[in-house]
Amino acid sequence: MDTPAQVVGVIGIGQLGLPIATNLIQAGYQVLGFRRTGREEFVTRGGQALDSPAEVTRQADILLLCLPSEKAQLDVLQGPNGVLEALKPGQIVIELSTYSKAFKIEQAKRIQEHGGRVLESEVSGSPPMVAQRKASLYLGGPKELIEECRAVLDAITTNHFHIGEFGSAVAMKLIANYLLSIHILAAAEAMNLGAKAGFDPHVVADVIKHGAGSSTMFAIRAPMMAARAFTPAIGPFVTLKKYLDLGGAMADELGVATPLFSAAAPYFYRATDSDICDEDAAAVIKLLEAESQQNTQQGE
Repeated sequence: MDTPAQVVGVIGIGQLGLPIATNLIQAGYQVLGFRRTGREEFVTRGGQALDSPAEVTRQADILLLCLPSEKAQLDVLQGPNGVLEALKPGQIVIELSTYSKAFKIEQAKRIQEHGGRVLESEVSGSPPMVAQRKASLYLGGPKELIEECRAVLDAITTNHFHIGEFGSAVAMKLIANYLLSIHILAAAEAMNLGAKAGFDPHVVADVIKHGAGSSTMFAIRAPMMAARAFTPAIGPFVTLKKYLDLGGAMADELGVATPLFSAAAPYFYRATDSDICDEDAAAVIKLLEAESQQNTQQGE
C-alpha cells in the first residue's frame, strides 16, 4: 500500500479522536496530534504528539477538530498558539465536534476569514464503532470539498453521507442521538423485564439481538447491562446530556411532538445528576431496577 502523501493533524485525541486518529495511522497517514494531557496512547499507536494547536496546524495538510465543548473549541481556535493564527491559505479543516448549529456556523466563518476551508463531519457511532470502522459520518459542505477529502474520510469509515450545506449535518446527528437515548432506555426496559421474568440477562441479550425487536443500541448496550459493565464508559451520561439538550431544543424549535423522547430524557438527566454520572448510559437500567423494586414493595 502506498503511503498517503498528506499529513493529517488531529486536535482532540480523546475518547472519540483517538480511534479516528488510529484509523488514519493504520491507513498509512502521518498523523500529528494535540491534547493537553493523556497523549501517551496516541504516541504508542504511532502518532506524533505536538505541544500546541498552532504547531499541528502549521505542519498538517488537513486539520481535524474533535473537541468536547464550545469552550474547548474557542480555546483551540483563538487561544494562545491557536489554530487561527497558524492557518495556511486554503487549508482544509474538518469539524468533527458537535455543537449548536449557530455556533458551528459562526466558527466556520472565522476559519474562512483566516483563509481556511471548512467541512462539517458529524460522527454517528460509539468509539468502539469508530475503531471498527463501522461508524457513519454525516457531512455538511460543498461536494467538491468532500471529494477532495475523500481518502481521509474513507480512512475513518466508508460510511459517509452528504447531508447538505454546512450546518445541516449536526441536525441529522441530533436526530440520530435523539433516537439513541430512546433505544437505550428501551433496551434497559426489556432487559429489566427479562430479569423479572426469571431469565438469565445474558440469555435475554443474546436471544433478542438476533430478532425483530433488536436495535443497534440493544446489541451494544444489552450485553453491558447483563455483565454490569458500566465502566469504562463508551458513552457516559455526562456526554449524552449535551445531545439531549441540543436535540430537545431542536424539537422545541420545530414544534414537533416528542412522546418517547419526553419519556426517556428525564431518566438520563436524573442519572447525570447522580453518582452514576460517569458510568455508561447503559447504567440507566439501575434506575428502572430501583423503580421496579419500589413498585414491588408498594404492592406487598
